[in-house]
Amino acid sequence: MAICTVDGTLRADVDADGHLDEILYQRGEGAGSVVFRGGDHRTTVSVGDARGFWQKLRGAPKEDMATRGAFGDFDGDGYLDLALFYSQRDEGDSPRDSMLAHEVHYGPLARDLTSARTGTIRMGSPAFVFGVWVTDTDRDGRVELQVLQSSGDGVAVRHVGRQSDGGISVSGEEADSYAGADWPEMELTQVDFRACAAH
Repeated sequence: MAICTVDGTLRADVDADGHLDEILYQRGEGAGSVVFRGGDHRTTVSVGDARGFWQKLRGAPKEDMATRGAFGDFDGDGYLDLALFYSQRDEGDSPRDSMLAHEVHYGPLARDLTSARTGTIRMGSPAFVFGVWVTDTDRDGRVELQVLQSSGDGVAVRHVGRQSDGGISVSGEEADSYAGADWPEMELTQVDFRACAAH
């Protein structure tokens, strides 16, 4: 599996350099970072750094843009991938339907979390993404993408995405819907990762 744990901390060789890197999450949103390790040197890179030049440029004049990301092995090749969203928060109770990034970066990832191989995350709506996380309900080694997205009027709906046709297809069906304080606590992941091998 692409990710393992050491004392409750997630580790993965994100850039395939032979060193286990540390994956940090901002709970409740899926806006995290990676601490790259190489000998005594450590470099922290946020999920937002994975956005491309044009995505950053187009988002600059817009208010309330937010980046969300979830790490997991979506295609089952053993490398860590990144599902990336860059979308605009609702204006009051009305979605603004501005999603400038909805893509998956397939591993191994570069040290800015970009990738030589990317795919589209096919969404039914461009509304704001509150949070993302991963699960592996069928335990096939390919994680599912859980997306909590605005549907307006203070309501969020959960959609499930899976690897398909060189990207991730997110179902248009609502797995759950939540209002206000009823929203679920978006955990980093609901996958039981194995312990990292001792070195």
